[in-house]
Amino acid sequence: MLVLSNDEVGQLLTMQDCMDSLEKMYLDYAHDKALLTRRMDNLSPNSTPDAYYAFKHMGGTWPAEGIQALRLNSDVITHPVMEGKVRRVKQPLANGRWVGLVMLFSTETGQLLAMFPDGVMQHIRVGAANGIALKHLAREDATTLALIGSGWQAETQLMAALAVRDFKEVRVYSPRKESREKFVAEVKPMYTSTNIQVADTAEECVAGADVIMSSTSAMVPVIQPEWVKPGMHISCIKTYEMSPEVIKKCDVVFIHTQAQGKHLDNIMPGTPNVFNESKHKEWVNDKVNGILRFPDIKKLVAGQKPGRQHPEQVTCFVNNIGMGLQFAAAGAVVYKKALEAGIGVKLEDDWFSEDVHP
Repeated sequence: MLVLSNDEVGQLLTMQDCMDSLEKMYLDYAHDKALLTRRMDNLSPNSTPDAYYAFKHMGGTWPAEGIQALRLNSDVITHPVMEGKVRRVKQPLANGRWVGLVMLFSTETGQLLAMFPDGVMQHIRVGAANGIALKHLAREDATTLALIGSGWQAETQLMAALAVRDFKEVRVYSPRKESREKFVAEVKPMYTSTNIQVADTAEECVAGADVIMSSTSAMVPVIQPEWVKPGMHISCIKTYEMSPEVIKKCDVVFIHTQAQGKHLDNIMPGTPNVFNESKHKEWVNDKVNGILRFPDIKKLVAGQKPGRQHPEQVTCFVNNIGMGLQFAAAGAVVYKKALEAGIGVKLEDDWFSEDVHP
């Protein structure tokens, strides 16, 4: 059994590798050749003030690669209000660290093949999904990108966007001035052929943009209806960031998966009133009026539902919830490359199997 670190996963998994593997997986999933294990969140109170405990797990089986993935997180969650917006923040209370793991199993033998932290792969796979949607939906001549957010997910949103379109200008906005300036200073040297700028307001960021990508921890709408213009592509990494009013202005909408909605109670008790619980429930989980009425990314990749048909259309991708199958796809790449490069620590297989019939 192979154990890898986040640094080793980051060394092995490029954005292009991840996007290529995810596209193949989505295609198989569209043709019933892959199985999704739905996400489950168990929430319970704990002794940390204004926080609660959350145990999350998801997975997926991809027979083409002989991989079953299981991703789990053991978290302490808080919901601070920043700039008037409710956020969802995981606290590093495990000796100053977080707890998230990915396990890969063989569908041929049942053996546990590998185990590694989920952080870097989580980072890359979210960016990859939005990048694939952008590749299939944004105008080919899109040159200006507005990136709302400057946190840990924003970097891979930018990475994926630049992997599929030749953006000449990128504008970055987030509520905290020091955060957006730090982000731009860090990414500028990576993309010297792209003009990456700090925007001082959200309106300055989105003005004249061909693509708007929202990548925040907000639990209330971030993208505003008045920002939506003909020919745009817009996307977000959470349903909360996109309101029904914005969706109404879009001609073509895809979501990540129709297989499930977000857990309504995936919020701290006492906070639902901040964003109207009844409206939130309808938007997130209703298959008639809510976000789940739209086709998902597997149908876009497989050509089962049409994407952009002409330049003036407004296209939209809502990454409504993560899929454990993404970890099977990205994990297959990492495991193969790790074996080829001799990277990682090997542990005795007998430690992770048994001679007693379970």
